[in-house]
Formats: sequence, C-alpha cells, structure tokens
Amino acid sequence: MLLDLVSPWAAAVEATDPARACAAFRRRHAPLLDALRRQRAPLDTTLALATDRLDLDRYAAAAADAGVQQEVRDVLARAAEHGALVAPAALLASAAAGDSVEALVDPATIAVLVNCVSAEEPVTVAVARAAAAVTRWTAADSASPLRRTPGEIWDRWLLARTVPLSEWLYTEGIGVHLAAALHPGLPPRHLLGVPRGAYHRLRERERALRALLAGDLERAGVDLVLRWLLPAARSALPASAGPADDGRSAIPAMAGRYLAWRMTAERVTRVGLEQAMRMAA
Repeated sequence: MLLDLVSPWAAAVEATDPARACAAFRRRHAPLLDALRRQRAPLDTTLALATDRLDLDRYAAAAADAGVQQEVRDVLARAAEHGALVAPAALLASAAAGDSVEALVDPATIAVLVNCVSAEEPVTVAVARAAAAVTRWTAADSASPLRRTPGEIWDRWLLARTVPLSEWLYTEGIGVHLAAALHPGLPPRHLLGVPRGAYHRLRERERALRALLAGDLERAGVDLVLRWLLPAARSALPASAGPADDGRSAIPAMAGRYLAWRMTAERVTRVGLEQAMRMAA
C-alpha cells in the first residue's frame, strides 16, 4: 500500500481555515507523524511539515507522480521476494532537511520525504534499505535486540543509549545489500548515497576507518550512532554529547554505512538476505 499524504497536506495549508484543516490532518495521522518525529530526532524534533506554497506545489506534484509511486510499489514488492517484511509506504514533505526515507515502527511504515530526495541516491535505494530495517525492527522472527516489544513505544534514540553500535551498523549493512540485490548494476556510490569522490575516499581510507571503528563497535551511545551513521547531526548535539577531540570528528559522511556494507558481505553471501535480515548481528 502507498499513501500520498503530501497532496492532502497541501490542500489543508491552502484551505479557507488552514489552522483548523492542518490540525485535523495532524490528528488524523497522529501515530504516523509521532513515529516520524521520534525517528528524525534530534535533528527535527518538532517535525514541521512544509508550508511554503511554492514548495508544496512542487512536492505535491512529485508525490502524485504515477511513475514515482509505481517505482516505490515495485521495489517494495521485490524486497518482499527477498524476504523483507511487507510494509506500507507514506509520502510526506518535511520543512527540514534529512534522510529521504525513514523506517518507522508502530506503525510499521516506510516514510518517503519527497523534499529530501537527492540525485546521489535513487529513492528506491533508500526505500530498499528502509525495508530491511523495518524487517529487523518489527518481524516476529527477528533476533535483533532492536525488535519492538509489543506494547512499548519504539524510540531509536532511547535504544541507542543501550544497544551497541554494531547492531545499528549491521542493520545499515544488510539494507545496502538488499538495495544492491534490487538494483543490479547500480554503482556502489548510489547504493550508499554518496558522491563519486566521497566513495573513492572511503575506499582509500577503509583500513584506517575500520581500525577506528573497532573500538566503538561494542559500545552504545547516541553520539556513536550520530558519529558513524548521521554525521550531519554533530552540530545539533549538546557539547557534552559530542565526540571527543581525538580525530573522530574527521570521520567522513556515510563511513559507517560503507563499512557496514563491506563487513556484512560475507554473511549475506553465506546465509542469504532473508536469513541475514533476521539473525543476530
């Protein structure tokens, strides 16, 4: 199932009484919006949806594009053939920058932020990676310590305080391999969502980055997830939560995703994607 929420949001913004219409929209979709707000913290703590009319016109047109919608449906169907959990997708438009796709839990949904889609990363690649994450985090047969316990609110940033970095990296790595299986022949830099030059620099520094990562793998902490997987978030961290001045601030963007992809390759080859998505890291 794919739900376009950009068009009804744009209609609410342009309504005769926009405050009332927007409040009704937020109430109607409160569980989804709250899950997305938690997932995008600490960068986007309020989850402000786009309200600029010119921007919304562009975003609504992109979300309503039948070709784009079909691409998302197709990649989710093919992900299911590789053992990914079937999850609905929702198209939204945030007022803030961030990842183009978020894997949500409770409700299990793949949220596509049309305002964040970039040329470096096809949206179907990000959707495939999210499908792997949703599978690890919600499938009843998943051995991941991140799998949601029924009745509990799933919060990535609370879990990051206690679940080791290795688990977050494993989920990222498996997601890249699922994206690769669904996009045969696509250059690795597009699977990772990085420019060509950045990808080559990651390859050149792989040995040094692995050595640096080794000391963090079995540690837990929000700063570790931000450092290795969300480097753009460093400036949003309180001073006490930021990385120490030990050279770690030089970790390049998406280094964690790149290393996770490389480190999980043997596992995926040995057991296959369906099992790899569900087994302990």
